[in-house]
Amino acid sequence: MYQSLRNHLKWRNLVFVACLLPIGCGEKEAAKPTPPPKKVEVVEARFMSFRPGFEVPAVIEAVETAQIFPLVASRILYQNIEPGKYFKQGEELVRLDPYPFETAVSTAEASIAEAMSNYEEARANFNRAQNLRPQGYISAKDFDTAKSDMQAAEAKLNTAQTSLNQARQDLSHTSIVAPFSGRVGHPNYAVGDFFILPNSVPITQLVKVDPVYVLAHIGQKAYNEFYAALERLKQQGRAVPNMELYIVLPGDTVYPFKGEFFSWDATAAATRGTVAARILFHNPEGRLLPQENVTLHGKLLEEVKRIVIPQKAVSQDQQGHYIYLLDKDNKVKRANIEVGMRIGPNWAVREGLKVGDRVLVEGLQKVSPGDAVEVTPVEIKQFLDPVPPNLRPPPHSLREQLRKEREAFQEYQRSTMEVRQRNQPGDVYTPYETGK
Repeated sequence: MYQSLRNHLKWRNLVFVACLLPIGCGEKEAAKPTPPPKKVEVVEARFMSFRPGFEVPAVIEAVETAQIFPLVASRILYQNIEPGKYFKQGEELVRLDPYPFETAVSTAEASIAEAMSNYEEARANFNRAQNLRPQGYISAKDFDTAKSDMQAAEAKLNTAQTSLNQARQDLSHTSIVAPFSGRVGHPNYAVGDFFILPNSVPITQLVKVDPVYVLAHIGQKAYNEFYAALERLKQQGRAVPNMELYIVLPGDTVYPFKGEFFSWDATAAATRGTVAARILFHNPEGRLLPQENVTLHGKLLEEVKRIVIPQKAVSQDQQGHYIYLLDKDNKVKRANIEVGMRIGPNWAVREGLKVGDRVLVEGLQKVSPGDAVEVTPVEIKQFLDPVPPNLRPPPHSLREQLRKEREAFQEYQRSTMEVRQRNQPGDVYTPYETGK
C-alpha cells in the first residue's frame, strides 16, 4: 500500500509540472509580435542647376621682393626710408657719402690726362719714325722702340680709362634707388652708420605691392582631373569655360577685385601632395599684404546640371561610396555610386544613380538591405552660393602690366649702364680721341 501511495504522488507531481509548461494543461504557445517597420527619411534624386566652384585656403605673396644692399662701402649720408612708404621706380632711397669716390674720380681723370699726354707723344714719335725709316735715317731697333713705346702708352691709357670707369661707377653707387615701385620696410641702419662690405644685413626691404600673387595649393588629384577635363573639352571642340576668381579676407570681407590666373608652379610638393597655383590681384591701395591669409574662391560663369543628393546620404567602405535605395516594395537595397564635386551640403553623382531613385538620408544606421521601412519623403535643400555682387574686374590686364614693368626696368638698367660707361655726356671714349 505504501508503494502504491508513493507512485500516486509521483504521477500527481508530474502532472503539476506539466501544467506549468506552456504546452501543458491545454494551453498553446504565444505568437511573437511582428516589429513595426523602421522609419526613415527619403529624398528623390533629381537634376539640379548650379555653378561649380571651389574654396581653398591661400596666402598673399609679393610678385617681387628686393633686399637693398649698397654695392660700395661708405657712410650713410641721409636716407628717405620710412616704414611703409611707397617709392616709384628710380626714386632715391639712400645716399652714401660720395666724397671718397669723387676723389677717386678726380684722381682717375688726372691719370687719364697724363696717360693721354704720354700716348700722344709716343704716337708722334712713332709717326716720325715711320717717315724716316724708308730713307734709312733711323735703325730698325729705334723704329721698334718707337712702336713699342706707343703701344705701351696706349695700354696705360686704356688702363687709366678702365680705372676712371670703375671710379665713376662706384660714385654712381652712392645713390641707391628703388629698382621697382613698391613699399619699403623698416630701415636697419641710421644716418651716420658706416656700411661695410661684405654684409648680410640689408639697409631695408622693398616689396612690390601692386599687383600681388595669391598662392594656393591645389591637390594633385584635382590638378590632374582639371587638365583631363580640359583635354576632353578640346577633343569635343568645346571652349574652356571661364571662371571667376575672388578672395575673402579675414573677417569674411570680400575683396572687390577679381583675380587673373597667372601660372602653376613648375614642380609639385611631394610631401603635401599639392601643386601651387598663383593668381594675380589688383592692389592699387596696398590693402593686400604679403603673408596675409585669405580664402580663394572660384566659380564657373556658366551653370551645369547634375544629379544631386545630400552628402549625409552617402557612406563609404572598402568598395567605395554607396547609398541605400528603396525598391517598389519599400525595401532597402544598396547601390554603389561614383561621386563628383560637392555643392554645399549636397554631392553631385556621376554614376550609379538615376533621376527618380529614392535615397535614404535619415535612419541609415538602423536599417540593412532587405528591410521594409516606413517612408517619410523630404526635399533636397537647394544650395544658394551666389558670387558677391560687388566684384569688378581689374582696370587692365595684370599680366600685361607685369610685362611692361619688366621691360621698363630692363630699359632702365641699359640706360644706367650706358651712363656709367660714358666719360661724360657724349660718346664712349676710344684711345684715338683727344680729351677725357
